[in-house]
Amino acid sequence: MIELIELTKSYGRVRAVNEVTFSALPGRVTGFLGLNGSGKTTTLRMLLGLTRPTSGAALINKVRFQELRHPARQVGAVLEQGISHPGQSGRAHLTTQALLIGADRARVDPLLEQVGLGDAAEQRCGDYSLGMRQRLAVATALLGDPTVLILDEPANGLDPEGIAWLRELLREHARAGGTVLISSHLLAELAQLIDDVVIISEGTVRYAAPLDELYGSASSRLRIRGRDPQLLWQVFEEAGAQVDTDGTALEVIGLTPEEAGELAFDAQVPLYELATDAPNLEQIFLGLVSAPATAPVIDPAPAATEEAAA
Repeated sequence: MIELIELTKSYGRVRAVNEVTFSALPGRVTGFLGLNGSGKTTTLRMLLGLTRPTSGAALINKVRFQELRHPARQVGAVLEQGISHPGQSGRAHLTTQALLIGADRARVDPLLEQVGLGDAAEQRCGDYSLGMRQRLAVATALLGDPTVLILDEPANGLDPEGIAWLRELLREHARAGGTVLISSHLLAELAQLIDDVVIISEGTVRYAAPLDELYGSASSRLRIRGRDPQLLWQVFEEAGAQVDTDGTALEVIGLTPEEAGELAFDAQVPLYELATDAPNLEQIFLGLVSAPATAPVIDPAPAATEEAAA
């Protein structure tokens, strides 16, 4: 289990991360979303003990990363681009890492096969493509058979087949009871994977809850084309709807398809198109991070114990 409790990082007068609080639970995949400069990577680095927080706590299984007895066997991480010596083969890299963390070297070859590098096991890492290096980074994270995975842009460089492979690997890890915290800019892909979502902007959590609740809180949009769009615009606004256009069709929020159809019928405007455009993760995310900061929507986080808060 991952718990962040009022986690804060300041650089002089600049507060890069401001009292970030959320949890990532076993058996679920949590997406951690934010624009560049939002404080997302700084938060992950504090969670992994790479950056010292100014205040607050970042806990994995109730303790700080530095206090884990065998961290690589409890937490697997992919931050930015995986690091490997360009002169080593993929097999040599994983074997070296296994020796460093005390993992069973017998896991090396099965992992190479699992991540699709079995045929490239003896190839120099310096000759790997970006996608191959990313697969090797994922294999390195899995080497200690950890229950917790923390991944920052793990799909970087992967082709569509590789992205589908990664999605199934992480879903299977969660189904087996593991905890997955993943950050990615591929929001359409992430929407197919995650159970929970945390959105951070300007160092502050804007939203933290199950993905289904985020979708439920967003308004559906109607796409409407008709013979007289100006009259339709006026009729829909008079009915209390928000109306915009993409240049081809009207985009209407605040009406059901039935209501819009009845209004168009009453106005005697023939419709050529009436479709529901359900909100997607990208639209909702951009709406949240572009809106003025307000009190964040956060599910109650597990209370910190006295030991955790110490």
